Amino acid sequence: MSNKYFHSVILEEDRCIGCTSCLKVCPTEAIRLRDGKARIIGEKCIDCGECIRICPNHAKSAVADSLSITKKFAYTIAIPSMVLFGQFNSKVKIGEMLAAVKSLGFDEVYEPALGAEIISAVISNHILKKDAPRPLINSSCPAILRLIQIRFPDLLPNIIDIETPIEITARIAKQDATRKTGLDMQDIGVIFISPCTARVTSIRNPLGIKKSYVDGVVSMKSVFGEILRNLNNVEPENIIKSTSSSMMWPIIGGQSKAIGSENYLAVDGIGEVIKVLEEIEMGKLEGLEFFEGTACLGGCVGGPLTIENPFISRNRIRILAKELPMPEHTPEYIEEAIRMYNDGLVRLTEQIEPRSIMRLDKDISKSMKKMEMIKEILKYLPGLDCGVCGAPTCKAFAEDIVKGENPRSVCIVKTMENFRNKKKNS
Repeated sequence: MSNKYFHSVILEEDRCIGCTSCLKVCPTEAIRLRDGKARIIGEKCIDCGECIRICPNHAKSAVADSLSITKKFAYTIAIPSMVLFGQFNSKVKIGEMLAAVKSLGFDEVYEPALGAEIISAVISNHILKKDAPRPLINSSCPAILRLIQIRFPDLLPNIIDIETPIEITARIAKQDATRKTGLDMQDIGVIFISPCTARVTSIRNPLGIKKSYVDGVVSMKSVFGEILRNLNNVEPENIIKSTSSSMMWPIIGGQSKAIGSENYLAVDGIGEVIKVLEEIEMGKLEGLEFFEGTACLGGCVGGPLTIENPFISRNRIRILAKELPMPEHTPEYIEEAIRMYNDGLVRLTEQIEPRSIMRLDKDISKSMKKMEMIKEILKYLPGLDCGVCGAPTCKAFAEDIVKGENPRSVCIVKTMENFRNKKKNS
């Protein structure tokens, strides 16, 4: 794996018209306008995909693997996100969708429900009982993890130290396949079909673990048409592992209900998540037990690599969930899940370190001086946050000046105001 940080969200400069739409939605102020074109500041980008969603000219897009990645392995396993089940009309059954995915060229298909059920059992029967910082923060949304790492580093200890359903399922799938086929684990490829740009990045640049068990990520949008065509030519898969609770994981609030938390807050949409994280950071939500935050509207069903409207997808998943059995979390099952956690098989093994990109200077005294300079510059700016200067806010504009990142910075609004005043007085 390369040491260079991989980003799944990229800019196609030829399509960019410099409209500033992306400036205003980026949650980490990672976009600037330079010479009439958008620029993504790599160290600030969390690959949430908000800019992809908002761009009227489709100048932002996602980098993911193609299905040809399956040719690298002797045996391949597909793990489709449960979001996929909400992309088709309610007449299509889960077994049919799984079979259609398998027919893309995979030897086997696994549902991430396996990992979701293990996580639910561990959190509800073990982690919620531990003396840990409150509120506990779910670790399933990679964009929110990166956001906390960049903007809310004081909340890193609150993140639950457990892997995602995809990672846990990938590990189990590979172990099962090695026993079944006799192949080495490196010859078995696990490919995730993702609704999410941040998930692509999190697998290439894992947080909390050294290396992902997922070997490739395919965009859900890129394979949807082929899956749809295959539906009429397959025999349904008979073994369905999803349960009524695991099926609800892609929907906001689904995780909280699955773990049985009595006092939880589930928030979707990265802008609203930021507001709540600010409240948590300031200690205003004392007594809250569990916080479930997802970057996308409605949860993972609102991912930028999906096809269906998130509200329609959410409704279809709810219908499917009603037809599925309740999970059987027997005492033996819970004991085994907790053992896997205690043995480090399903928990995070690496500390998530803060990414100090907001620091103005490595020298604290110089950093403080620069902060004072920013305050002085802000006194002379209009405070409109219009984005015409190429920065998302007046504060970001002032920071760029102080850090020397935009030496030709000009506030058009202030320039025009000065011009009008000069004309009036002449």
